[in-house]
Amino acid sequence: MGISSELKEKIVFLAQKYETKDFLEKDPSKFMHRYKSVRDQETVAFIAANMAFGQRVQILSHIEQILAQTNCPSQWVQKEGYRDFFTQGNKSFYRMYTHNDFIIFFDTLKSMLDNSDTIGNYICNHYNGGFLHETICSLFPENCALIPHSKTTAAKKVNMLLRWMVRDNSPVDIGLWSSWYKKENLLVPLDTHVMQEATKMEILPPSSSGKPKSATIKTTIELTNTMKEIFPSDPVKSDFALFGLGVDI
Repeated sequence: MGISSELKEKIVFLAQKYETKDFLEKDPSKFMHRYKSVRDQETVAFIAANMAFGQRVQILSHIEQILAQTNCPSQWVQKEGYRDFFTQGNKSFYRMYTHNDFIIFFDTLKSMLDNSDTIGNYICNHYNGGFLHETICSLFPENCALIPHSKTTAAKKVNMLLRWMVRDNSPVDIGLWSSWYKKENLLVPLDTHVMQEATKMEILPPSSSGKPKSATIKTTIELTNTMKEIFPSDPVKSDFALFGLGVDI
């Protein structure tokens, strides 16, 4: 669908308004900025992104609990420090995610760190085209609850991770993987706030039944393609406009 010049101007204005260092204060993306090594930044980004759902205060609090265990997250993972922290089996740690769920998640991160100089290079070596989130999800076992495996999922958390890792020249995103994956190929992380604002602005028209569309990969692609009318080489920049407005940072 076409998008009006007035709406384009509004989204450009909002993206510029929210893509600032101030955005980091209440966002899980802030944690990766604490660290200097690429391996630590990648490790923390995976932790933070894949816990980023629910109330923001609770998200930040639970990420902090994990990061408080170490000053070097990548080494902590490689030395299996997470097995000393996640000891309660099927007891919940964060919402529906159990201690066992986190052990499975960290076991895969450990394997990536053990077998490559960086997590990004490990993923790059396994990437064979298509959407990058699909490759990342396939690297985790089917029983890893933190990572989506459905072919229809919007994979919001993984696509948010990719925004952080691929977009460069940003006060928020750190662009560690920009040399091998283009930001023009990123997908908008489709969360509740983004869906609400895109629907209000009629960027996402209702489904054929007249009801709001659901957060699927099909809807994600549709929204991303529309945002390319505004930011052709960087459609995910629009995430700052839609998400920022939705949470009214």
